[in-house]
Amino acid sequence: MKLSNSIFKSMGFKEYPENDVIEVHFGILKIYSLRGMNFEDECEEKKSEVMSLSDQCTVVIAQSINEATKLLTEDIFTDDEEKWLSEKRVKPPFLLIYFRESLPREIRGGYRQEKDGHILTYDAFPEGKKEIKDWENDDVPGIVTSLIVNLSTLERQVELIPIERSIFGITKEGSTLFDCKFTMSASVYTSSSKSIEEINASLEKSKGLLPVLTKDVCRNFYAALNEPDRMKQFLEYFQFIERYTHSTFKSLNYNNDANKIFNVPERINKAISKFFEELFTNSKSLAQRFNWCAIISWEDIEESDIDCFFEAKQIRDKLSHGEYVEESELPVEKVKNLCLKLLGTK
Repeated sequence: MKLSNSIFKSMGFKEYPENDVIEVHFGILKIYSLRGMNFEDECEEKKSEVMSLSDQCTVVIAQSINEATKLLTEDIFTDDEEKWLSEKRVKPPFLLIYFRESLPREIRGGYRQEKDGHILTYDAFPEGKKEIKDWENDDVPGIVTSLIVNLSTLERQVELIPIERSIFGITKEGSTLFDCKFTMSASVYTSSSKSIEEINASLEKSKGLLPVLTKDVCRNFYAALNEPDRMKQFLEYFQFIERYTHSTFKSLNYNNDANKIFNVPERINKAISKFFEELFTNSKSLAQRFNWCAIISWEDIEESDIDCFFEAKQIRDKLSHGEYVEESELPVEKVKNLCLKLLGTK
């Protein structure tokens, strides 16, 4: 619905002509509440190092939302942090992801107002933000998945609860231009304490995992994280296992990877090696490939994890054939735990 000029004016906006141009460099700040993890009490400065995940993307974890935003953007987020915490009903620590577009853009005319030293706009670039949208669509699932994997332990899993999504820009004159949207969520959780060194190490590992977590590989895990429906959660987590298994298997080579696990007597080496190679090459099913990956690639996988996989697969197969499965029978937590373990959570 298009708003009228009178509504814009009542909101404090003023319409500017097309020849009034602002050059601005846009970015997006995604703020998450870190649930399941705290800074150790002994930490004097409760903030991590700023980690660059790419030329345009940085992340930081901090107890103070203002300190975190200052580290990433050189500006504070709110004039009254205690009031902001109370209004949002959130508690620290926070994880912030900041992405900055590669090139500046121009805003011609539109509705604007100045407030508290900042410029506010209303839908000033509806055709823009493509670079930001592409980054959110293509890169954020892998970033969030990697962070959860490396900040969690198998006993105490961390959740990243989205709190705010803020698109803003910096003008040539140094003013900040805002376009903000908000989301909130709440749940019951318990936390474990981490030192600054442990948090920094987790961020470093997260960066190292990103090349593996392509959009296609991790989109199901990412979709399951905040899915309230347990049936959908289970199916999304299992599909992640399926995609990740096939992706891992396709990266393996018999001569380089599988051959070394067989102790074939020299007297029959040629014939039996060919037999095993055909067995490996002809492995097409998910179950076959999961077993090969567990033998060759996933060093932390144990018999209980293989049992979990086959239990989940049996339930998934029932659902695929239209059989009814009670919600209480869905091993959602066990399957999520297996997903995390496959990705390296200890």
